[in-house]
Amino acid sequence: MAKNEYKRIALACQGGGSLGAYHIGAYQAMQEAGYLPDVVSGISIGAFTAALIAGNNPENRMEKLKAFWDTISWPEIMNGMPIPPEMRKMHNSMTSMQGFIFGQPNFFEPRVPGAKHQPKGSLGAISHYDTSKLKGTLLKFVDFDRINSKKTQLLLGATRIKDGQLVFFDSAKTKIGPEHVMASGAFPPGFPPVEIDGEMYWDGGCVSNTPLEGIYEIEPRVHTLVFMIDLFNPIGEVPKDMEGVSIRTKDIMFTSRTAHHIEQISKRHNLKKALGHILAKIPADLKNDPIVKEIKAFASDSDFDIVHILYNAPSYEVDTKDCEFSKTSIKDRSDHGYTDMKNAVENSPWLREPVPHAGCSVHKFHGSEFKGSKINR
Repeated sequence: MAKNEYKRIALACQGGGSLGAYHIGAYQAMQEAGYLPDVVSGISIGAFTAALIAGNNPENRMEKLKAFWDTISWPEIMNGMPIPPEMRKMHNSMTSMQGFIFGQPNFFEPRVPGAKHQPKGSLGAISHYDTSKLKGTLLKFVDFDRINSKKTQLLLGATRIKDGQLVFFDSAKTKIGPEHVMASGAFPPGFPPVEIDGEMYWDGGCVSNTPLEGIYEIEPRVHTLVFMIDLFNPIGEVPKDMEGVSIRTKDIMFTSRTAHHIEQISKRHNLKKALGHILAKIPADLKNDPIVKEIKAFASDSDFDIVHILYNAPSYEVDTKDCEFSKTSIKDRSDHGYTDMKNAVENSPWLREPVPHAGCSVHKFHGSEFKGSKINR
């Protein structure tokens, strides 16, 4: 399919705490290649990225993304000095510990006294950190009037606590404010839940770290290309020490449903496309049959292609990598995101000759390495 035949460009940003800096460079490479998203969907830190993109005009997005990350990180403990590779793990461990003890500026701070000494039933009793400063930070960097003008559709995934359901706040249907972004990123027990319209919400990652389903359900169905960015890599080795166990466990836990979601959406959409092909060939006298009408409502003639990019974390990332907000690591992850996405758009396997009657193809990249294209039947 030619680039200009896609009627909807979408970006799906997975959660992953401080690893979300990868989104900065990935989006920059997308924008430079002319892929400006019509829809941005996010969960957890991905919700922050999504709001920053949807809540700013294209010419201001990179400036706002970088400024947001700069304002939530402490001054670099190495005072701008180059950090030798052999010292990066020590540096990253120290800066993540800094965040655990002191919080992150303009984002969250530890509760004093701690949760055990807070009044039962209060937000302080069910979270270790206070995120109230985050609201002001979001208002500073995100234009919510732009979001609610529907210039760029925004989807934010959060978990409704009372029934454990993943809910997508959709700017096409709901007036979005900073509380919706904060709800999507309210991961327990670190952060408190957020109340919206009388309901309490936690981070969408409690149910699924993959904000793809909301994009798939958008009506009307049109030719769609989704760039889906994962911050945890399902591919790895058997660990050799406890730090390795912690890293590998986290990668598996937070990416476990991604492959399943992609496969199920791909299979579902390819079935819809195949049914559309069959329906076009049935006799005219059957087209008013109630069952045929029901099948027609399910069928689709549109394409829904997925570019799946995974952050292939370098060896110096520590087991607390998702809680490590140093300026050095933020820039490093952003650079990785830029390199990986730039390679993907230069390769552009989704623009090659499509397979007839296939409605969904998946193009996978591990870092900058293209792993191939797949059609799930």
